[in-house]
Amino acid sequence: MLRRRDGDRVGAAFFGKMKGGVPHIGVVDLVDGYRAGNFDRGDIGAQAESNPQVRIDAFRAAIEAARLVSLKYKAEHKDTSAQFYETLAKTFEAQIE
Repeated sequence: MLRRRDGDRVGAAFFGKMKGGVPHIGVVDLVDGYRAGNFDRGDIGAQAESNPQVRIDAFRAAIEAARLVSLKYKAEHKDTSAQFYETLAKTFEAQIE
């Protein structure tokens, strides 16, 4: 998971796989919905619009990432945060069912 910050304000969050320290494939959780797909030249989702499998793969990567964050918080006994990210993983699952 990678979260953008603008000063004190929390911005969009990326859930997915990184490659060389840069987002590779996954989902960006925006205020008004999700953008899913491969990152290309700093943008996400262009290929997902023409290839449904890319969108499915992106959500699968996001599900895995959200569950890993949930497990991290669970190990730290931060149950509310763990539950939040597990619920988010289930929300991502619903996007591909």
